[in-house]
Amino acid sequence: MKTFENEPLSKQETKKIFKYEALSKKGNKKSGVVLADSDRVAYKTICKKELIPIEITKVHRVSSKISLEELLMFFMHIDFQLKCGLKINEAIDTFADSQNNKILNAKLLEISDALKNGQSLKEAFRNSIFDSTISGLLSSAEKTGNISEIIANILTFLKLKNEWKEKAKSVLAYPVFITLIAIIIMWICIVFLGPQVISLLNDNNGGEIPMLTNFAVNYLPTIGVSFSIIISVIFSCLICFSAFKKFRKKLQNYLLSIPKIGSILKKIVLWNFFKILQIALNSKLDFIKSLELGIDSVEIEDIKNDLEKIKSKILSGHKIFETFSSSKYISQSISTALYIGESGNNLPDSMWHVSNELYREILRELELFGRTLSIGLTLFAGGIFIFILSSLFFPLYNYIGVIQQ
Repeated sequence: MKTFENEPLSKQETKKIFKYEALSKKGNKKSGVVLADSDRVAYKTICKKELIPIEITKVHRVSSKISLEELLMFFMHIDFQLKCGLKINEAIDTFADSQNNKILNAKLLEISDALKNGQSLKEAFRNSIFDSTISGLLSSAEKTGNISEIIANILTFLKLKNEWKEKAKSVLAYPVFITLIAIIIMWICIVFLGPQVISLLNDNNGGEIPMLTNFAVNYLPTIGVSFSIIISVIFSCLICFSAFKKFRKKLQNYLLSIPKIGSILKKIVLWNFFKILQIALNSKLDFIKSLELGIDSVEIEDIKNDLEKIKSKILSGHKIFETFSSSKYISQSISTALYIGESGNNLPDSMWHVSNELYREILRELELFGRTLSIGLTLFAGGIFIFILSSLFFPLYNYIGVIQQ
Protein backbone atom coordinates (compact mmCIF):
# COMPACT_ATOMS: atom_id res chain seq x y z
CA MET A 1 0.00 0.00 0.00
CA LYS A 2 1.15 3.54 -0.81
CA THR A 3 2.16 5.72 2.16
CA PHE A 4 2.79 9.45 2.38
CA GLU A 5 5.18 9.84 5.28
CA ASN A 6 8.07 11.32 3.25
CA GLU A 7 6.17 13.16 0.54
CA PRO A 8 6.54 16.97 0.36
CA LEU A 9 3.55 18.99 1.46
CA SER A 10 1.81 20.50 -1.56
CA LYS A 11 0.15 23.85 -1.39
CA GLN A 12 -3.16 23.85 0.41
CA GLU A 13 -6.21 22.82 -1.63
CA THR A 14 -9.92 22.76 -0.98
CA LYS A 15 -10.68 20.01 1.48
CA LYS A 16 -11.97 16.76 0.03
CA ILE A 17 -13.75 13.70 1.36
CA PHE A 18 -11.81 10.44 1.67
CA LYS A 19 -13.24 7.01 2.50
CA TYR A 20 -10.92 4.66 4.29
CA GLU A 21 -10.51 1.15 5.58
CA ALA A 22 -8.09 0.57 8.43
CA LEU A 23 -7.06 -1.81 11.18
CA SER A 24 -7.22 -1.01 14.88
CA LYS A 25 -4.47 -2.02 17.33
CA LYS A 26 -6.46 -5.16 18.11
CA GLY A 27 -6.63 -6.05 14.42
CA ASN A 28 -10.31 -5.15 13.95
CA LYS A 29 -11.30 -3.74 10.57
CA LYS A 30 -12.66 -0.17 10.66
CA SER A 31 -14.11 2.05 7.97
CA GLY A 32 -15.15 5.70 7.78
CA VAL A 33 -14.54 9.05 6.15
CA VAL A 34 -12.20 11.96 6.82
CA LEU A 35 -12.03 15.49 5.51
CA ALA A 36 -8.56 16.51 4.28
CA ASP A 37 -6.67 18.71 1.80
CA SER A 38 -4.99 15.71 0.16
CA ASP A 39 -4.58 11.95 0.44
CA ARG A 40 -1.33 12.56 2.33
CA VAL A 41 -3.14 14.61 4.99
CA ALA A 42 -5.96 12.05 5.07
CA TYR A 43 -3.38 9.32 5.79
CA LYS A 44 -1.94 11.28 8.74
CA THR A 45 -5.42 12.07 10.07
CA ILE A 46 -6.32 8.37 10.09
CA CYS A 47 -3.05 7.50 11.84
CA LYS A 48 -3.87 10.03 14.57
CA LYS A 49 -6.98 7.96 15.28
CA GLU A 50 -4.58 5.12 16.22
CA LEU A 51 -5.54 3.20 13.11
CA ILE A 52 -3.39 1.57 10.42
CA PRO A 53 -4.75 2.60 6.98
CA ILE A 54 -5.29 -0.22 4.49
CA GLU A 55 -7.05 1.70 1.73
CA ILE A 56 -7.83 5.39 1.19
CA THR A 57 -10.16 6.44 -1.62
CA LYS A 58 -11.17 9.94 -2.62
CA VAL A 59 -14.96 10.39 -2.91
CA HIS A 60 -15.48 12.04 -6.29
CA ARG A 61 -19.25 12.28 -6.17
CA VAL A 62 -21.41 12.93 -3.14
CA SER A 63 -25.20 12.76 -3.16
CA SER A 64 -26.55 16.29 -3.65
CA LYS A 65 -29.75 15.53 -1.76
CA ILE A 66 -30.63 15.15 1.88
CA SER A 67 -33.91 13.52 2.85
CA LEU A 68 -36.64 15.51 4.59
CA GLU A 69 -36.25 13.32 7.70
CA GLU A 70 -32.49 14.01 7.86
CA LEU A 71 -33.08 17.71 7.23
CA LEU A 72 -35.67 17.81 10.01
CA MET A 73 -33.37 16.03 12.46
CA PHE A 74 -30.50 18.36 11.54
CA PHE A 75 -32.43 21.57 12.21
CA MET A 76 -34.01 20.15 15.38
CA HIS A 77 -30.51 19.48 16.69
CA ILE A 78 -29.12 22.86 15.56
CA ASP A 79 -32.10 24.71 17.05
CA PHE A 80 -31.61 22.96 20.43
CA GLN A 81 -27.84 23.47 20.50
CA LEU A 82 -28.09 27.17 19.60
CA LYS A 83 -30.56 27.64 22.45
CA CYS A 84 -27.99 25.96 24.72
CA GLY A 85 -25.45 28.61 23.73
CA LEU A 86 -23.28 26.76 21.18
CA LYS A 87 -22.03 28.42 18.01
CA ILE A 88 -23.49 27.13 14.77
CA ASN A 89 -20.27 25.38 13.66
CA GLU A 90 -20.07 23.65 17.07
CA ALA A 91 -23.70 22.58 16.75
CA ILE A 92 -22.98 21.15 13.29
CA ASP A 93 -19.96 19.24 14.68
CA THR A 94 -22.02 17.62 17.44
CA PHE A 95 -24.71 16.57 14.95
CA ALA A 96 -22.13 15.16 12.51
CA ASP A 97 -20.58 13.07 15.29
CA SER A 98 -23.93 11.39 15.97
CA GLN A 99 -24.58 10.35 12.35
CA ASN A 100 -24.22 6.82 10.96
CA ASN A 101 -24.31 8.20 7.41
CA LYS A 102 -20.57 8.67 6.81
CA ILE A 103 -20.93 10.79 3.67
CA LEU A 104 -23.45 13.12 5.34
CA ASN A 105 -21.07 13.29 8.30
CA ALA A 106 -18.20 14.37 6.05
CA LYS A 107 -20.26 17.01 4.21
CA LEU A 108 -21.38 18.52 7.53
CA LEU A 109 -17.79 18.57 8.75
CA GLU A 110 -16.86 20.31 5.49
CA ILE A 111 -19.43 23.04 6.20
CA SER A 112 -18.25 23.35 9.81
CA ASP A 113 -14.63 23.60 8.69
CA ALA A 114 -15.54 26.38 6.24
CA LEU A 115 -17.26 28.33 9.04
CA LYS A 116 -14.21 27.89 11.31
CA ASN A 117 -12.03 29.31 8.53
CA GLY A 118 -14.10 32.49 8.49
CA GLN A 119 -16.41 31.82 5.56
CA SER A 120 -19.96 33.15 5.71
CA LEU A 121 -22.98 30.87 5.99
CA LYS A 122 -23.75 31.57 2.34
CA GLU A 123 -20.26 30.51 1.26
CA ALA A 124 -20.13 27.50 3.61
CA PHE A 125 -23.50 26.13 2.50
CA ARG A 126 -22.95 26.84 -1.21
CA ASN A 127 -22.89 23.64 -3.33
CA SER A 128 -23.66 21.61 -0.23
CA ILE A 129 -26.32 18.96 0.42
CA PHE A 130 -28.77 21.73 1.31
CA ASP A 131 -30.83 23.34 -1.44
CA SER A 132 -30.40 26.98 -2.47
CA THR A 133 -33.55 28.08 -0.58
CA ILE A 134 -32.25 26.82 2.80
CA SER A 135 -28.81 28.30 2.07
CA GLY A 136 -30.42 31.62 1.10
CA LEU A 137 -32.50 31.76 4.30
CA LEU A 138 -29.42 31.05 6.43
CA SER A 139 -27.50 33.71 4.54
CA SER A 140 -30.23 36.29 5.18
CA ALA A 141 -30.27 35.36 8.87
CA GLU A 142 -26.52 35.89 9.09
CA LYS A 143 -26.83 39.40 7.67
CA THR A 144 -29.37 40.42 10.31
CA GLY A 145 -27.81 38.46 13.17
CA ASN A 146 -30.96 36.51 14.12
CA ILE A 147 -29.73 33.04 13.14
CA SER A 148 -31.40 31.29 16.07
CA GLU A 149 -34.83 32.76 15.24
CA ILE A 150 -34.62 31.88 11.54
CA ILE A 151 -33.48 28.32 12.24
CA ALA A 152 -36.48 27.93 14.57
CA ASN A 153 -38.72 29.20 11.73
CA ILE A 154 -37.10 26.82 9.22
CA LEU A 155 -37.65 23.98 11.69
CA THR A 156 -41.37 24.86 11.97
CA PHE A 157 -41.60 24.96 8.16
CA LEU A 158 -39.97 21.53 7.83
CA LYS A 159 -42.24 20.03 10.52
CA LEU A 160 -45.33 21.25 8.66
CA LYS A 161 -43.95 19.93 5.38
CA ASN A 162 -43.33 16.53 6.96
CA GLU A 163 -46.83 16.59 8.49
CA TRP A 164 -48.69 17.05 5.20
CA LYS A 165 -46.49 14.43 3.51
CA GLU A 166 -47.36 11.92 6.23
CA LYS A 167 -51.02 12.93 5.86
CA ALA A 168 -50.85 12.26 2.12
CA LYS A 169 -49.36 8.80 2.77
CA SER A 170 -52.05 7.92 5.32
CA VAL A 171 -54.80 9.15 2.98
CA LEU A 172 -53.59 6.84 0.20
CA ALA A 173 -52.80 3.84 2.42
CA TYR A 174 -56.39 2.58 3.01
CA PRO A 175 -57.64 2.86 -0.63
CA VAL A 176 -54.51 1.18 -1.97
CA PHE A 177 -54.80 -1.61 0.63
CA ILE A 178 -58.49 -2.26 -0.23
CA THR A 179 -57.73 -2.37 -3.95
CA LEU A 180 -54.80 -4.76 -3.59
CA ILE A 181 -56.80 -7.13 -1.37
CA ALA A 182 -59.68 -7.15 -3.86
CA ILE A 183 -57.38 -7.84 -6.81
CA ILE A 184 -55.54 -10.63 -4.94
CA ILE A 185 -58.80 -12.34 -3.96
CA MET A 186 -60.11 -12.09 -7.53
CA TRP A 187 -56.85 -13.46 -8.91
CA ILE A 188 -56.82 -16.43 -6.52
CA CYS A 189 -60.47 -17.27 -7.29
CA ILE A 190 -60.03 -17.07 -11.06
CA VAL A 191 -56.63 -18.78 -11.36
CA PHE A 192 -57.18 -21.59 -8.84
CA LEU A 193 -60.96 -22.04 -8.56
CA GLY A 194 -61.91 -21.08 -12.14
CA PRO A 195 -60.39 -24.09 -13.97
CA GLN A 196 -62.04 -26.48 -11.49
CA VAL A 197 -65.45 -24.86 -12.08
CA ILE A 198 -65.03 -25.17 -15.86
CA SER A 199 -63.88 -28.79 -15.55
CA LEU A 200 -66.90 -29.61 -13.39
CA LEU A 201 -69.34 -27.95 -15.80
CA ASN A 202 -67.70 -29.66 -18.79
CA ASP A 203 -67.98 -33.09 -17.20
CA ASN A 204 -71.53 -32.78 -15.95
CA ASN A 205 -73.23 -30.06 -17.96
CA GLY A 206 -72.68 -31.21 -21.51
CA GLY A 207 -69.86 -28.76 -22.11
CA GLU A 208 -72.10 -25.73 -21.72
CA ILE A 209 -69.99 -22.99 -20.12
CA PRO A 210 -71.50 -19.55 -19.40
CA MET A 211 -69.85 -16.83 -21.51
CA LEU A 212 -68.87 -14.75 -18.45
CA THR A 213 -67.22 -17.75 -16.79
CA ASN A 214 -65.33 -18.61 -19.98
CA PHE A 215 -64.10 -15.00 -20.29
CA ALA A 216 -63.05 -14.82 -16.62
CA VAL A 217 -61.01 -18.03 -16.68
CA ASN A 218 -59.54 -18.04 -20.19
CA TYR A 219 -58.99 -14.36 -21.03
CA LEU A 220 -59.00 -12.26 -17.85
CA PRO A 221 -55.66 -13.57 -16.42
CA THR A 222 -53.88 -12.68 -19.68
CA ILE A 223 -55.52 -9.25 -19.77
CA GLY A 224 -54.62 -8.72 -16.09
CA VAL A 225 -50.95 -9.63 -16.61
CA SER A 226 -50.70 -7.38 -19.68
CA PHE A 227 -52.36 -4.50 -17.83
CA SER A 228 -50.04 -4.98 -14.82
CA ILE A 229 -46.97 -4.92 -17.08
CA ILE A 230 -48.16 -1.76 -18.83
CA ILE A 231 -48.86 0.01 -15.51
CA SER A 232 -45.47 -1.10 -14.11
CA VAL A 233 -43.66 0.19 -17.21
CA ILE A 234 -45.52 3.53 -17.02
CA PHE A 235 -44.71 3.99 -13.32
CA SER A 236 -41.07 2.98 -13.87
CA CYS A 237 -40.76 5.51 -16.69
CA LEU A 238 -42.34 8.23 -14.53
CA ILE A 239 -39.92 7.48 -11.68
CA CYS A 240 -36.93 7.53 -14.07
CA PHE A 241 -38.08 10.71 -15.83
CA SER A 242 -38.77 12.47 -12.51
CA ALA A 243 -35.04 12.18 -11.74
CA PHE A 244 -34.43 14.61 -14.62
CA LYS A 245 -35.47 18.18 -13.90
CA LYS A 246 -36.81 18.80 -17.42
CA PHE A 247 -39.16 15.80 -17.36
CA ARG A 248 -40.14 16.39 -13.73
CA LYS A 249 -41.34 19.88 -14.63
CA LYS A 250 -43.41 18.53 -17.51
CA LEU A 251 -44.95 15.90 -15.24
CA GLN A 252 -45.78 18.53 -12.59
CA ASN A 253 -47.38 20.78 -15.20
CA TYR A 254 -49.50 17.84 -16.38
CA LEU A 255 -50.57 16.99 -12.82
CA LEU A 256 -51.54 20.64 -12.34
CA SER A 257 -54.18 20.24 -15.06
CA ILE A 258 -55.90 17.29 -13.28
CA PRO A 259 -58.85 18.77 -11.29
CA LYS A 260 -58.49 17.42 -7.72
CA ILE A 261 -54.78 16.60 -7.81
CA GLY A 262 -53.96 19.90 -9.53
CA SER A 263 -55.77 21.91 -6.84
CA ILE A 264 -53.84 20.19 -4.02
CA LEU A 265 -50.52 20.51 -5.88
CA LYS A 266 -51.09 24.22 -6.56
CA LYS A 267 -51.84 24.91 -2.89
CA ILE A 268 -48.77 22.95 -1.76
CA VAL A 269 -46.55 25.02 -4.07
CA LEU A 270 -48.13 28.30 -2.95
CA TRP A 271 -47.91 27.30 0.73
CA ASN A 272 -44.21 26.52 0.27
CA PHE A 273 -43.72 29.88 -1.49
CA PHE A 274 -45.54 32.04 1.08
CA LYS A 275 -43.96 30.22 4.04
CA ILE A 276 -40.46 30.90 2.71
CA LEU A 277 -41.49 34.50 1.99
CA GLN A 278 -42.66 34.85 5.59
CA ILE A 279 -39.43 33.40 7.04
CA ALA A 280 -37.29 35.66 4.84
CA LEU A 281 -39.29 38.78 5.77
CA ASN A 282 -39.04 37.86 9.46
CA SER A 283 -35.27 37.81 9.04
CA LYS A 284 -35.54 41.49 7.95
CA LEU A 285 -34.63 40.70 4.35
CA ASP A 286 -36.12 43.19 1.89
CA PHE A 287 -39.25 42.14 0.01
CA ILE A 288 -37.63 41.64 -3.43
CA LYS A 289 -34.85 39.43 -2.03
CA SER A 290 -37.47 37.46 -0.05
CA LEU A 291 -39.59 37.14 -3.19
CA GLU A 292 -36.60 35.80 -5.13
CA LEU A 293 -35.98 33.15 -2.47
CA GLY A 294 -39.64 32.12 -2.61
CA ILE A 295 -39.65 31.96 -6.41
CA ASP A 296 -36.45 29.90 -6.37
CA SER A 297 -38.27 27.22 -4.33
CA VAL A 298 -40.99 26.79 -7.00
CA GLU A 299 -40.39 23.94 -9.47
CA ILE A 300 -43.62 24.08 -11.49
CA GLU A 301 -42.79 26.19 -14.53
CA ASP A 302 -46.21 27.82 -15.04
CA ILE A 303 -46.47 29.02 -11.43
CA LYS A 304 -42.82 30.12 -11.40
CA ASN A 305 -43.28 32.18 -14.58
CA ASP A 306 -46.40 33.78 -13.09
CA LEU A 307 -44.50 34.74 -9.93
CA GLU A 308 -41.64 36.14 -12.04
CA LYS A 309 -44.16 38.42 -13.75
CA ILE A 310 -45.41 39.53 -10.32
CA LYS A 311 -41.83 40.37 -9.32
CA SER A 312 -41.31 42.41 -12.51
CA LYS A 313 -44.49 44.41 -11.85
CA ILE A 314 -43.46 45.13 -8.24
CA LEU A 315 -40.05 46.30 -9.46
CA SER A 316 -41.90 48.60 -11.88
CA GLY A 317 -43.63 50.29 -8.94
CA HIS A 318 -46.95 48.43 -8.74
CA LYS A 319 -48.45 47.67 -5.35
CA ILE A 320 -47.89 44.19 -3.96
CA PHE A 321 -51.53 43.17 -3.48
CA GLU A 322 -52.46 44.47 -6.97
CA THR A 323 -49.79 42.41 -8.71
CA PHE A 324 -50.67 39.25 -6.78
CA SER A 325 -54.39 39.82 -7.46
CA SER A 326 -53.71 39.71 -11.21
CA SER A 327 -52.37 36.14 -10.96
CA LYS A 328 -54.67 33.26 -11.88
CA TYR A 329 -53.13 31.21 -9.07
CA ILE A 330 -53.84 33.69 -6.28
CA SER A 331 -57.29 33.54 -4.65
CA GLN A 332 -59.33 36.51 -3.45
CA SER A 333 -58.68 35.64 0.21
CA ILE A 334 -54.91 35.72 -0.35
CA SER A 335 -55.16 39.07 -2.15
CA THR A 336 -57.22 40.49 0.74
CA ALA A 337 -54.66 39.31 3.32
CA LEU A 338 -51.84 40.89 1.29
CA TYR A 339 -53.80 44.15 1.00
CA ILE A 340 -54.25 44.27 4.79
CA GLY A 341 -50.56 43.50 5.35
CA GLU A 342 -49.36 46.09 2.85
CA SER A 343 -51.74 48.77 4.13
CA GLY A 344 -50.73 48.13 7.76
CA ASN A 345 -47.03 47.76 6.89
CA ASN A 346 -47.07 44.26 8.39
CA LEU A 347 -46.39 41.88 5.48
CA PRO A 348 -44.71 39.11 7.59
CA ASP A 349 -47.94 38.62 9.58
CA SER A 350 -49.98 38.60 6.37
CA MET A 351 -47.68 35.94 4.89
CA TRP A 352 -48.11 33.91 8.08
CA HIS A 353 -51.93 34.09 7.82
CA VAL A 354 -51.82 33.23 4.09
CA SER A 355 -49.51 30.21 4.59
CA ASN A 356 -51.59 28.96 7.55
CA GLU A 357 -54.83 29.22 5.57
CA LEU A 358 -53.26 27.41 2.61
CA TYR A 359 -51.96 24.71 4.93
CA ARG A 360 -55.41 24.12 6.42
CA GLU A 361 -56.86 23.93 2.90
CA ILE A 362 -54.19 21.38 1.91
CA LEU A 363 -55.10 19.13 4.84
CA ARG A 364 -58.84 19.52 4.12
CA GLU A 365 -58.43 18.72 0.44
CA LEU A 366 -56.19 15.74 1.17
CA GLU A 367 -58.83 14.42 3.58
CA LEU A 368 -61.61 14.94 1.02
CA PHE A 369 -59.53 13.39 -1.76
CA GLY A 370 -58.82 10.39 0.47
CA ARG A 371 -62.52 9.90 1.26
CA THR A 372 -63.51 10.20 -2.41
CA LEU A 373 -60.78 7.77 -3.43
CA SER A 374 -61.80 5.36 -0.67
CA ILE A 375 -65.44 5.38 -1.82
CA GLY A 376 -64.46 4.91 -5.47
CA LEU A 377 -62.05 2.07 -4.79
CA THR A 378 -64.45 0.40 -2.34
CA LEU A 379 -67.06 0.40 -5.13
CA PHE A 380 -64.39 -0.99 -7.45
CA ALA A 381 -63.65 -3.78 -4.93
CA GLY A 382 -67.40 -4.44 -4.66
CA GLY A 383 -67.59 -4.71 -8.43
CA ILE A 384 -64.79 -7.28 -8.36
CA PHE A 385 -66.66 -9.44 -5.83
CA ILE A 386 -69.89 -9.18 -7.87
CA PHE A 387 -67.93 -10.25 -10.94
CA ILE A 388 -66.49 -13.27 -9.09
CA LEU A 389 -69.98 -14.26 -7.89
CA SER A 390 -71.45 -13.85 -11.38
CA SER A 391 -68.72 -15.68 -13.26
CA LEU A 392 -67.85 -18.51 -10.86
CA PHE A 393 -70.15 -19.02 -7.92
CA PHE A 394 -73.54 -18.50 -9.60
CA PRO A 395 -72.85 -21.12 -12.33
CA LEU A 396 -71.63 -23.49 -9.61
CA TYR A 397 -74.73 -22.77 -7.51
CA ASN A 398 -77.02 -23.43 -10.51
CA TYR A 399 -75.14 -26.64 -11.26
CA ILE A 400 -75.62 -27.88 -7.65
CA GLY A 401 -79.33 -27.00 -7.88
CA VAL A 402 -79.71 -29.06 -11.06
CA ILE A 403 -78.01 -32.07 -9.46
CA GLN A 404 -80.27 -31.87 -6.39
CA GLN A 405 -83.35 -31.93 -8.62
